[in-house]
Amino acid sequence: MIRAFILFFILLLNFNFSKSENINNITIIDVIRKNQNLSEFNKYLKLSQLDQILDKNTAWNWTIFAPNNEAFDELKKVNKNLFDNIPLIRNLLMDHILIGKKSSKNLNEISNEITVSNKPLQLFNENQLYVKDMVVINEDYSAKNGVIHSIACVMFVQPSIEDDRLSENLQKSFPITSCCMRNEQELNLWKSSLKSR
Repeated sequence: MIRAFILFFILLLNFNFSKSENINNITIIDVIRKNQNLSEFNKYLKLSQLDQILDKNTAWNWTIFAPNNEAFDELKKVNKNLFDNIPLIRNLLMDHILIGKKSSKNLNEISNEITVSNKPLQLFNENQLYVKDMVVINEDYSAKNGVIHSIACVMFVQPSIEDDRLSENLQKSFPITSCCMRNEQELNLWKSSLKSR
């Protein structure tokens, strides 16, 4: 009787382990591929070949702030040609990716992070996860190699000193500006920030 119980317990452990192992095999790229609201983001990850990097088995995790389809549709109204330029797309997407897993659960205060494009980004959680002053609309899509947060805009991250929309006082008070790229001026400012790197 004891042997039967031990054998049953071992089988149960093996079943549970293999079941959780399957869940743990889902990558951030798998999650993005399956989410219809992120199909445009997925398309541009493929075009830029960033999907191959994000899908690799690495020693670190990723955090992705993925613009939803509506965000890309809005930006296309501003400039369709942007999406014909693969190096620009790659740079744009890299502004939305961080190394490390930043979920809303493990973020209790303001956190200053660096994107893979080497731009500082401020995150905070005040009943909702925020990237600077942008609300994350869907938080914490978890995968074995990171977490994805869906946002309603394509981010524009730059040093505040380069943002001529801000007063001198605001430029000094806040070192980084991140906002939604919604017009030609913001798109051009973003492009010029690439040249200054």
